[in-house]
Amino acid sequence: MRAPEARPLLQVTVDSDDESDGTASTMFRGRALRRTACISAAFAGLVILAAFGFLFAHDEERRARALGTGSWKEWLMSSERHVKSASGRDASSKLVQLGHAGVLSPTATLIDRLRIVPGTENERRGDKETIEVKRSFDGRVMRAPKFLKKWATAPFWEGNSYVNIHETPNSEDGVVIVTGHATDISKHASHWLASATHWGLPARLSGHGTTWRNWEEKTMGLKTNLLHMNGDPVVVTSDTGDVFFTCGQEELLKRFEASGADIIASGETQLYPEIKKYFNMREHTDWQNVKNNIGKIGKVKEAALGAELARPYRWANAGLLMGRKSALLRYIDFVEKSFFENDGLSQTDTRFRYACTPFNHTKEEARDLDIAAKFYDDQLCLNAYAMNRAAARDKSFKIDSDGGILHSPGGIDLRNMLRDPVTGRVYNKDTGKAPCVWHFNNPEAKKKLKLVVQRFPNYFVSEAVGAEIVNSAGPSSS
Repeated sequence: MRAPEARPLLQVTVDSDDESDGTASTMFRGRALRRTACISAAFAGLVILAAFGFLFAHDEERRARALGTGSWKEWLMSSERHVKSASGRDASSKLVQLGHAGVLSPTATLIDRLRIVPGTENERRGDKETIEVKRSFDGRVMRAPKFLKKWATAPFWEGNSYVNIHETPNSEDGVVIVTGHATDISKHASHWLASATHWGLPARLSGHGTTWRNWEEKTMGLKTNLLHMNGDPVVVTSDTGDVFFTCGQEELLKRFEASGADIIASGETQLYPEIKKYFNMREHTDWQNVKNNIGKIGKVKEAALGAELARPYRWANAGLLMGRKSALLRYIDFVEKSFFENDGLSQTDTRFRYACTPFNHTKEEARDLDIAAKFYDDQLCLNAYAMNRAAARDKSFKIDSDGGILHSPGGIDLRNMLRDPVTGRVYNKDTGKAPCVWHFNNPEAKKKLKLVVQRFPNYFVSEAVGAEIVNSAGPSSS
């Protein structure tokens, strides 16, 4: 009998998919019930135990066969493998802690296991570590860490000294680390955390206990997070209120490396904020979509939309992207260098006044754009970077336009979410791709989370957490 940490997390037998409504028929084998049924007279105990062992072995075999033996077991059983960590140490024993030990714990237990990353405490620092900057509009002197000098005038620094980071145990040993920003982890990131834990992903969250003001805090949290990581791991950074994971570290790393990119952004069908000039730059956006996509990565079926229409998610979505730590730091450096200041506001408006200059715009043109582009918006910055890289024909930056790794399908029709009977993976019928991360980025996201958890039990999160989600009001966005 294998040790508990070596068993697949998804103990599901797939019978069939009903493509008319997108449901998957599943059957869960409950060992606890079988054990209860084995209670018998003392003289028959050994016989019953032997029979139970025989049935258990065959049940495991059936599960493995139904889930697609080789590849599926490799995705879900990474705890048995010796994975080189970002810090150069063997991380295999750590994966058991991160992924399997607490997989059936309620979300409150998972949150209790988090610890603050040493050196990120929200406490006043010495003069050597900080810088003081006077705000131009009200003369207030702001104090921030030196590495966040460009962000020092943000209202966040009116009441904080550092962006704290909380992590799951041993996250520093991950080869793939997932990150997010949540001012209250229990309210805004509990299900995100449970999904990461379900798939054995080390997780780090910035900003717990602070007050949310605007999107610059998310980027400040990411930069702080990256600078407190060892080595050069692959980092997935996402929103926390509407994101679920569906791959472990090895599969995420395998797909990322197969893409040939150092940064991949999830894609969505609409451009926001809407920079009208971009719509007239088809030579760049078409190159990105046709010549610089991620190919067949994540493909499990032929796309229902057909090959010509199978990549509709062509605009970068900042709620879900991934990259090497070093590449993401270069991206943030690009963001900081592109800042322009919106100087036409009253002194009583204390919002962070810096925004990214859109691609192929002057700062004067940027100031004339609508209000969505006049304050910091991480998605405005990401699409400026995407256009810049496309114009340079840089294949190291890609937009996942069909969801083979990262998927932001917005208000996807749940009838288009099907389970592949060969691999057991959930895929988008339109694209034929089964992503590793799903971002339900739409106003109805909270309802979607409940529905997908009900439709695909023990997939996005464990059964115990799934029941908690279904019976709760659902997580809110940060």
